[in-house]
Amino acid sequence: MKKHTKLIAGIIGIILGIIIAFCIPNPQGLSHKGMVVLASLVTANVFWIFNVIPSFVTGLLMLCSWVVLGAVDFPTAFNIFSGTTMWIIIGGLALGAAAIKTGLIKRIAYKIMSWFPANFSGQVLALFTAGTIISPMIPSAHPKTAMSTPIAKGLSDALGYKEHSKASSGLFLAAIWGFLVMEASFLSATAQNYAFKGLIPVKYQAVLNWGNWFLMMLPWTIVTLVCGYFLLRFLFKPKDDKTISKSFIHKQLQDMGTMSRNEKITGIVILIAIIFWILESIVKIPAAVTALIAVSVLISLKVLTPQDFKTRIAWNTIIFIGSVMALGNVMQTVGLTTWLRIILKPVINPILGNVWITVIALPILIYLCKFAVVSLISTGTLILVALLPFFSTMSFNPALLVLIVTTSVNIWMFSYMDAPFITGEAAVNSSMTTASALAKSSFGYMIINIIGLLLCVPVWQLMGLA
Repeated sequence: MKKHTKLIAGIIGIILGIIIAFCIPNPQGLSHKGMVVLASLVTANVFWIFNVIPSFVTGLLMLCSWVVLGAVDFPTAFNIFSGTTMWIIIGGLALGAAAIKTGLIKRIAYKIMSWFPANFSGQVLALFTAGTIISPMIPSAHPKTAMSTPIAKGLSDALGYKEHSKASSGLFLAAIWGFLVMEASFLSATAQNYAFKGLIPVKYQAVLNWGNWFLMMLPWTIVTLVCGYFLLRFLFKPKDDKTISKSFIHKQLQDMGTMSRNEKITGIVILIAIIFWILESIVKIPAAVTALIAVSVLISLKVLTPQDFKTRIAWNTIIFIGSVMALGNVMQTVGLTTWLRIILKPVINPILGNVWITVIALPILIYLCKFAVVSLISTGTLILVALLPFFSTMSFNPALLVLIVTTSVNIWMFSYMDAPFITGEAAVNSSMTTASALAKSSFGYMIINIIGLLLCVPVWQLMGLA
């Protein structure tokens, strides 16, 4: 985005914030503190939409503005940074960093690919399978797309596909689909899942443990994998889907050599951590504690070094997530949620009145928002914050909204709408896919997503959540 556009947007955002906080009389039912929080939220959203300054800096300034302008005190504004969610994110990102550093993830990916036929259909299925299996190990989308798309590029070259051809686009999108889209299937697959979970009141968060999340999303996972596979085959399969030698894949595995000590340790530690996350309600060990113990073991065994802990973890992402998660608690503290419920009731009530309507209408609303709000976390935050006032009056568990938001923010009609796509394209020098391929596959996903969510509703009803 051009520099002057960011500057103009920044000035407009600040002016809007000042007008809301200090020039407009407090509406009935909302205090000055509530107006300050509303003003900061408006300004922050303008900054996030136009990327005026780094997103995490905007988030920190938003929190600081609440303290400086007297909306809440420091402990209230920054309370989220002492909560368990932030430590789960830190621990999860560190585990993912170890899996990438040791080469474990690449080894798993290539090994899975060696099991499938070396043709378009076989390797699309391999990328889907590898991405889905690897997703819960790395809670960050950018490293996964940066790693998976070059693998897809190597496969495309080995299969003899021309750059930007249908088949090349199909393999690129298969890597994205498996390693990025399927993140919604597992709580630990991306930090944004924890961020959205952290936005809702604590009393609703308990149901969103690792095991429940997986069960609640299982119909969606199956539908999205099966339909996604056939969608990419329909759109991009070459006429001559010939099978070639797997020499490329075998060479990659051969070059990696035998499994190293650090790979083995990382694999065992991550596997044990996932088991404890699944059994969290039984073993009574908080997920954050499990993550931190796992990271401590890796550092103690020198799989990760203190330097890795400083440089391989996206601390800016952690700060950004923490700042947006703080919104829910502060909005309730200053009475902003109650006021918004009254104002937005005529618009929101029809959407949330019935869970079947919600899983159709809410994704469509999110799709429309994504054309304006680029950041996945920002979009999800805006939606959940807008719906927060209605949690107490809903006919189904508000935790389900987190699942709907998680699956629906990840669309890519245009590459700018999904930052990890940009990372993936950059990793292969934009040599694999086309704008048309992105649009067609994204539109297909948008339909599949709603179908998958509809099929989840009976499971949610059996679990007593809807």
